[in-house]
Amino acid sequence: MQKVLARVLQAIKPSGGELSAELAFAELMVAHIRDNAPKGCDVVLTGSMAKRTFLRDKRDIDIFVLFGRSVPRESLEPFIKDIMAASFPSLGYQLSYAEHPYSRFHFEGRRIDLVPAYKITKAAERISAVDRSVLHTKFVTGSLKKKQVDDVLLLKQFLRSSEIYGAEIKIGGFSGYLCELLIIKYGGFPALLKASAKWKAGAAGGIFIDIKKYYKPSEAGGASKRFGSQFVVIDPTDRNRNVAAAVSGENLRLFISLARRFIKKPAESFFFRKPLSFEEKAAKASKGKKLYVLSMPRPDIVDDILWGQLHKMLGQLESHLGEFQPKGIIADDSRHLVRLAIILGRDRLPDKMLVAGPPLEMKKHAAQFRKSHKRGRFIIKKKRLYAEVKRPLAKADEAIHSFFRAFATTKSHLAYPEEMLVLEKK
Repeated sequence: MQKVLARVLQAIKPSGGELSAELAFAELMVAHIRDNAPKGCDVVLTGSMAKRTFLRDKRDIDIFVLFGRSVPRESLEPFIKDIMAASFPSLGYQLSYAEHPYSRFHFEGRRIDLVPAYKITKAAERISAVDRSVLHTKFVTGSLKKKQVDDVLLLKQFLRSSEIYGAEIKIGGFSGYLCELLIIKYGGFPALLKASAKWKAGAAGGIFIDIKKYYKPSEAGGASKRFGSQFVVIDPTDRNRNVAAAVSGENLRLFISLARRFIKKPAESFFFRKPLSFEEKAAKASKGKKLYVLSMPRPDIVDDILWGQLHKMLGQLESHLGEFQPKGIIADDSRHLVRLAIILGRDRLPDKMLVAGPPLEMKKHAAQFRKSHKRGRFIIKKKRLYAEVKRPLAKADEAIHSFFRAFATTKSHLAYPEEMLVLEKK
């Protein structure tokens, strides 16, 4: 295993010169922004760059502008716009929104996020969720041993290769901070894999990790219920936050499976898998089943809003298609499109269906039921009346279209008129 990990590290770890150059560049950016920030603000480097836990090809920079708690939240957007105008007057940027606005721009080949937050010394003082980020950086830099940085890089690449790295709604995976905490907890990458190979997703009590021991061992089960998750990693800077909350059950099970397989047979391929395309994923998942692909324009909104709405819509669509035995829906938002691979166990239902009516002894209701279904054929089963009627939607494509006709009346950004949707049977 060690030989495999050494070869992987050689490919993903920044060299000493690369590390020094990136940190110097980041500090120059911090100094430049500090010169153009309002008086009284602190400008600090956070994230993986500050913690030296960035992969060679992921040189993203997170810079926080820290305001006093007396500054109104509605003032943060104008302040960020002013800082960008003063610091980079001719540079285009994207203003994105989490709990409050932040700017994202690209400069000298790096993606840079400029984030406003409030100065705090403990989590209880926070005004918004991002305020904790500075506390996270301080905890990791004070707790992660120098030799463990390599283990964090290995874990990130291991997860990234299987597309479960990132806490965004689109991915539902492991954040960089969660990776760092897991290495701090278990001491290294091999030790983490050996421990996680024994995890049982969905087991009673779940997986409960509390580095700072905020909770007594007897409280672990109750804490899992309190956080509503089978995978709980208590934030060392905030006992009321689960750092693993974003990890989906599916991705947790995949990680456990990957850990078991790697331990059994270590290989570099676990770190350098080529991601399957949407078409490849759809073809693989739909073998022996019915496949429909639906395409629509991608709305011009940030990923978290898009995928939040998309996940909600997909749950409703699966429920709507229940009789067609849905086996899963794969979603993709590349190529300026939202594409759905809808995988079904069947694409046709019987033309007739039974509608349950009242017990025969309820004569008034039975008469009304007969009147309501006068075109149907009536059947009596166990002293209850049924009507055999024509099924309104017998074909899967008809059912899919009917769902999106109704969905078009909602306030979702994905509520397109039917003529803007393309449905194909594969």
